[in-house]
Amino acid sequence: MAFYAASHRGLITPAFVPASIEVYPPDGQSVDASVPLEMSAQSSLLRCAGNQVRAAFALCALQTQRELDGVSVDEPLGEPDPSVRAVRAVCFVIGHSLERELLNPTWVVPAEYRQRFECPAMDLTLDASNWNGREVRWEHLGGLPAYLDLVLFASYCLDGMSVPDAASIARGDYRVLRGLEPMDADAADPTIPGYGSGSGRLRGPGPASSGPAPGSGWIAPDAPPEPAITIASQASECGPIDDFVADVCSTGAEAMSLAGDLYASYAQWCLDQGYLAHSQRKFGLELRARGYQRKRRGKGKHWWLGVRAPQI
Repeated sequence: MAFYAASHRGLITPAFVPASIEVYPPDGQSVDASVPLEMSAQSSLLRCAGNQVRAAFALCALQTQRELDGVSVDEPLGEPDPSVRAVRAVCFVIGHSLERELLNPTWVVPAEYRQRFECPAMDLTLDASNWNGREVRWEHLGGLPAYLDLVLFASYCLDGMSVPDAASIARGDYRVLRGLEPMDADAADPTIPGYGSGSGRLRGPGPASSGPAPGSGWIAPDAPPEPAITIASQASECGPIDDFVADVCSTGAEAMSLAGDLYASYAQWCLDQGYLAHSQRKFGLELRARGYQRKRRGKGKHWWLGVRAPQI
């Protein structure tokens, strides 16, 4: 989700996705490995990010259903607690649908599951009565954050935690784990880790929204804010090597740069100037054509000799 959100906000552009990378195994020798993700347009990066989220969701859904089946005694619809019953039923339907078709999934809802499921503990209502045969979309689940809440809620319930405590934690209130009094669900507390910056979750504590996520779908979950795409991500011209060297680099017999650092400086320069960046391989070929040499020096690292760029 971090990759997805950053690419939609223009914080990650194709310039930052290398075509090759240096890998350093335990023996200390570097190995050049190709990375089959070379991209020339922001649209391809966004498509890749969407596919990454889609694949992660599918894996999570299938594994969650296997775990629930493995540790549960009752069938999903036989769970006595309405919140647990709703979550288990939804997880079953998701897993059942994705098992049939991963790439372009449609809902496969058995007749007995075509009903309205309410999860009072999570303040969430899911209506599966008309899902069958329709394309799987995030808004059917109340948005991807709501689905992640449900998975967390189910996992804590299966660990033996009470339903109210499991719901509090799933919504972002971790005081229960610390043995503290639960906070008011309507009072956001910035000192408690939630779906905010740096915590790994997606939003602040509080009830999960039962409303649809506008514009969301199987490829683009939860409609991020209007993309703030940078100039560079919309460019079609690659940054000229000669201009980069002239603008920011020093040259001469004593100048040298680590290969990775030099390319990172070039990619940042392209971003600042409104260019696309050449792939790392193309960048290296262009430098060689201009007489610069790439050598392996201490600890197996690759250096460019004759050119040096400032650290970014």
